[in-house]
Amino acid sequence: MKTNAKKIIYRYSSLILLFLFILIASIFAENFFTARNLTNVVRQSCVLGLLTVGMSFVLICGHMDLSIGSIMTFTGLIAISFGTRMPAGAAIACALLAGILCGAVNGLIITLTHANSGESLMITFGTQLLFSAVSLLYTGGFSLSGSESDFYNALGTGSIGKWLPVPVLIYIIFAVLLWVLESKTSFGRQMHMIGFNPVCSHLSGVRTGLVKMVCYCISGFCAAAGAIILTSRTLGATPTAGVGYEMDAIVAAVLGGISLSGGLGSIAKAFVGVITLSVLSNAMNLFGFQSFDQSIVKGCVLIAAIAFDVWNRKQTV
Repeated sequence: MKTNAKKIIYRYSSLILLFLFILIASIFAENFFTARNLTNVVRQSCVLGLLTVGMSFVLICGHMDLSIGSIMTFTGLIAISFGTRMPAGAAIACALLAGILCGAVNGLIITLTHANSGESLMITFGTQLLFSAVSLLYTGGFSLSGSESDFYNALGTGSIGKWLPVPVLIYIIFAVLLWVLESKTSFGRQMHMIGFNPVCSHLSGVRTGLVKMVCYCISGFCAAAGAIILTSRTLGATPTAGVGYEMDAIVAAVLGGISLSGGLGSIAKAFVGVITLSVLSNAMNLFGFQSFDQSIVKGCVLIAAIAFDVWNRKQTV
């Protein structure tokens, strides 16, 4: 009975945590359960959701990507600056391609060096600094303003009907497609195998280098998609816009039950983690928490989530 109870708690831990956060927010923040605030929570979660989906692919295959925030910054600058010289659709395509290329750089370095999880963390920390420096050089440290494109602006602020914001629709489409890739294809199974045991996966014929490369390309692509939604709200971009998003994506993924050790988790659970962190952030804003207070809370939540994951892994060994 105790073993079954532990399995149930672990399996539904992300949903239990989400329910607790919603309950606390609804009790102590009177404006939380208003239609306007809930719509804002969902809309604001889209950028983080896209980055978390990309981060999840990398985490599941047993690696880390600290560069997604700087990739998001760089691709956002490309989308805005190119949008002043070409149609919005072409600028978006260039930004997405740049995101894939940045991810490919990460994947290529990690594959060629046969880096493990800890080494991939440091490698992507290095590329984070590299992409951030390129963004600062590209703009001279100044913000950029784009052309007033109704189509581009609608990606971040538009709605279909009264209740379906365009960025939410974009996030749902991306999340569903990538969920299918992760859970219904041989690629997804190979990704989980590599996360559990990369050596055995390689010996069994899995092309581990190619799978890792694709995961990092997906991460870069999702970072670029998030940048497009973020910059389309204001038709502007700054060279520091993506700072901190990488840690929020990690927190959301871990809250959704994705293990930092690799092999465990799913895109569906990552979605729950995104909503959980968005509810927590929204509640802290309603409570009047300052940014440094919120960082303390998020740090404590991340530590607790990792400790719970480590404890559960030891229980199942």
